[in-house]
Amino acid sequence: MNYKAQNRPNLPNHLSLRGFRAAGVGLLLSAAAVLADEKPGVQDPAAPAAAAVPAAQEAAAAPALPSAEDVLNQARTRLEGLDSLTCELQQTASMAGIRLVAKGTYTEASGNRVYLAYQIFPMSPMKAADGQAMGLEAPALEFKPEETRGELLQVSDGNVVYTQWKNGESVRVNRRNLRDIQDAAAAVPGYEANSVAMDLGVGGMRSLLSRLQASMTFVPVKQVKAGDRSLLEVTGRWSDRVRKEVFQLPEGTFVDSRPHVPEYVRVYVDQETMLLRRIQFLKHSLDATQKMARPLLTLDLRNLKVNEPVDTALFSYTPPEKTPAEDQTEAVIKAIKASIEPAPAAGAATKPAGQQ
Repeated sequence: MNYKAQNRPNLPNHLSLRGFRAAGVGLLLSAAAVLADEKPGVQDPAAPAAAAVPAAQEAAAAPALPSAEDVLNQARTRLEGLDSLTCELQQTASMAGIRLVAKGTYTEASGNRVYLAYQIFPMSPMKAADGQAMGLEAPALEFKPEETRGELLQVSDGNVVYTQWKNGESVRVNRRNLRDIQDAAAAVPGYEANSVAMDLGVGGMRSLLSRLQASMTFVPVKQVKAGDRSLLEVTGRWSDRVRKEVFQLPEGTFVDSRPHVPEYVRVYVDQETMLLRRIQFLKHSLDATQKMARPLLTLDLRNLKVNEPVDTALFSYTPPEKTPAEDQTEAVIKAIKASIEPAPAAGAATKPAGQQ
């Protein structure tokens, strides 16, 4: 916030999904993946719509809307011009007929300062009413405090990033030194040190948008209504480069057989304020001949507050007593160096995308 405008970074291949997960997008997918199977979905978001609106009307309306790149650039510029952003987050993962939800608060401020606190709630079977509950106009889901099954806390003061996981009585903490990692990254040919914050998940929402822009190709923007608000809907799918280099898919393959890896993204931006409202990842049917997709992961931002005073103590963190922080700085530096190495030859064994 209050950052100079920068070109989109050249993202290291092996760290691409890690940045999404570290940013709080996708923390539920690892748990949900073991439950995954194919369920009925909605129409492929990148396929021609079988809507009631005649094609001629859609074509006439298209010139009035900005391009996907323009929408995302404007949203990033809006965020970069802020001193602070605070909002409520709700993340919903839907797999194998099971729903997992995390709710929390998010604050970011200038200088890569970030505070993210999530409460994770129990799995529950998906019901017919869940479709309405996931609508853009739907209120946030409600849970009782005693239903919490886990907690995630991530705090960055701009120099050091701490991440704390709590599961029952078990607490795990790790730390990563941003400065040391940036210095090491600057010495690695082909890697942009400016993308370190993104790969560690502390670059804020603007970094998430930048990563999507660098990783996806987009279809024309649509305008949708959510109550009395007009939203711009940006739909994209992984680029050929990302499918090949990151997901290690054979050339010409579009659908990833791993049920927890999405093919599409939808970004909803408020047309008046140009602030984010929702980011949704979708999974294409495993039958590539079917033009169907289903929501896999949905991140909702509500009650956004901009440029309000933020207590600087929010960005300070001390590990709990008797829970020393595991320093992962060197491991991250090694991962950065490995990320610029040539991709394995076709047929070589590789770890699934997103696995750390």
